[in-house]
Amino acid sequence: MTPRSIRRLAAAFVVLLAAGCAQVSHVQTGDVVLRDRLTVTVDKAWNQFESALGDNVPTWTQDGFTVDALRFYVGLADGELIAPTPSEPKGQQPLAFKAGMRPAQIVALFETYYSRGGSTFTLDNLSPAPFAGGDGFRFEFSSIRKHDEVTLRGIGWGAVRDGRLYVITYAAPRLSFFDRHRGSAEAIARSARITGKG
Repeated sequence: MTPRSIRRLAAAFVVLLAAGCAQVSHVQTGDVVLRDRLTVTVDKAWNQFESALGDNVPTWTQDGFTVDALRFYVGLADGELIAPTPSEPKGQQPLAFKAGMRPAQIVALFETYYSRGGSTFTLDNLSPAPFAGGDGFRFEFSSIRKHDEVTLRGIGWGAVRDGRLYVITYAAPRLSFFDRHRGSAEAIARSARITGKG
């Protein structure tokens, strides 16, 4: 990552904070319950941003959500959206989870999400993997954000249980930042267990 790209990321982070778009809370180590349904074990403190990306998805970060983002999609029911549908451009399809979706179809939702606004998305790998105490899937991807041309790397872990979707994603700039917190993100994903129903 070039110094210019780092300055862009930092500037965007400051602007969002100044505009009051992000409220920060601290996530301490130990067991953390998300949405009363998913429990993860945290090995080091993270920062949580409320509604930082214009949705209601819990988002954790170490260096700022414009840099690294660990996101938790918890217990989405049939028909629920992984992200709001933008008003522009017209005609965009809602990114709705359907209970009968296969892993490739679920990942396609995230591909569309990351591609919005002209960014690119490349699926590097999709394979079965244990998640949240049972069978699940794991995917790796690359993305180039249009607004700053930063190349991201990302990992996702997911499963459908009792017709509900559980996914954790981690993404950060490929150079410098991705590997810095990847180990912690993977440990959190490995620790995930579903603790609520209904």
